[in-house]
Amino acid sequence: MEKVIDRNDVGVAAAAKPVHAGRVHHGPDAAEIIAEHLARVGYGDLPSEVVAASKAAILDTLGCLLAGTATQEIDAIVSLVAERGGRPSSTIIGRRMKVPAEAAVLANAAAIHQYDFDDTHDVAVCHPTSASLIPALALAEQAGNVSGKALITAVALANDVTSRVALAIKGRLTDYPWFRAPVVGLFGATAAASKILGASERQHLEAFGLMLPMIGGTLSSLQHGNSSVRAIRDGMAYRNGVLAAELAARGVRGDKQVFDGPYGFYHAFFRGEYHRDKLVGKLGESYETTRISLKPWPAIRHLHRALSCVTDLMVEHKLQFDDIDDVLVHVGQINLDRCRPVELGSIPQQRMDLLSNLPFAVGAVIRHGRIPLAIYRDGALADDVIRTAVPKVRWVYDERMNGAWTFEPATVHIRVRDGRVYVKERTVSKGHPDDPMSRQEREAKFRDCAAAATHPLSEARIDEIMAKIARLEDLDDVSTLMSLLA
Repeated sequence: MEKVIDRNDVGVAAAAKPVHAGRVHHGPDAAEIIAEHLARVGYGDLPSEVVAASKAAILDTLGCLLAGTATQEIDAIVSLVAERGGRPSSTIIGRRMKVPAEAAVLANAAAIHQYDFDDTHDVAVCHPTSASLIPALALAEQAGNVSGKALITAVALANDVTSRVALAIKGRLTDYPWFRAPVVGLFGATAAASKILGASERQHLEAFGLMLPMIGGTLSSLQHGNSSVRAIRDGMAYRNGVLAAELAARGVRGDKQVFDGPYGFYHAFFRGEYHRDKLVGKLGESYETTRISLKPWPAIRHLHRALSCVTDLMVEHKLQFDDIDDVLVHVGQINLDRCRPVELGSIPQQRMDLLSNLPFAVGAVIRHGRIPLAIYRDGALADDVIRTAVPKVRWVYDERMNGAWTFEPATVHIRVRDGRVYVKERTVSKGHPDDPMSRQEREAKFRDCAAAATHPLSEARIDEIMAKIARLEDLDDVSTLMSLLA
């Protein structure tokens, strides 16, 4: 007797067959392990070095955010969320305005990467605190009476999660089409938001499952240029972390097997090529939060080893701009693409592209001894660097710079007027935990960023903000910090 097969059954059977070749983990999904960890760990469980690293990252990220408030993209976003209205629960930093939490995350997170100045995990290749801090602040302000300890805990745990999710990916950034920072950062955003809401283990897990279908973002904005997406991507992505957390808190259920399943994150986005032990190994014992780098210069992190070499040589040999005849930078395949010609009049339209340009960044450092934020907003300052300093910068392709890394090592030669040549090599950038910025350098960066805000902060206000973050664990209500940032 011939069996009659229902077409709907055929569709279900076909859909149930995995569409990947990667090996599927059997046992509890990594999301279940992480959810239990997030629900269980409190401030008292955090090592002192994790607390210190989290506070440093919070101050740094708020500075980057303030600097980014005075751009055309943020003007557009603020005008949009203002028109939409809604419950005025959460502050748009630097704009003296309150909007719904999700809208505040869109505006605030979008401001952070405007000058590519935000913190980075140099191995995982992600920007953890832009993902964790903004959803946590928005929901803390909405809830009220959320302590500084609770904020530190949410940021510390979420930064660890974001970094672990990224570290687990096999291969380099360009081996896949996805822009890693927002794609992995959404896990941190969701973790931080859920933690602030006091989520249970089940709610943390459901929030990850609700977040999974909202992941997106490709490398297009980095490869093609002249796009606002790279500048505002964090706001576009991390508002979804708030949505996922709040839905889970209201009993909405999410997808299952978020990390390890045949349709989970790594199989859907990264061909099933991941190191599961880097995702959940020593969870709660070792925190990647302490391995996050702070940036001393507003420029894509790929350039920072070369910039570190240039700065080292200028300081060691007391070099000024007029002393320098020529700077030669050795580049590999990754940074070769960042040596494109630059033209007069590139600012302000090509700001994001210049943030990724090696000759311009090196030229700015030899011209000014640093990279002033104003150089990306003032066309005259930028043109001066393009006209007088960029011609002194050369590069040579060097196969030794190629390897399994994403951020290349650097070798720089500076030739001075009397013919002497100084050489410096670096495998670690300034700002890395192995070569950290000093407290004075971190505070100077915050002051520079706060002075660049759309409503520049007074010195007294800056001092008050830095003092509150220095003693953030003593703060009873995060809303008092937000009132200083409004």
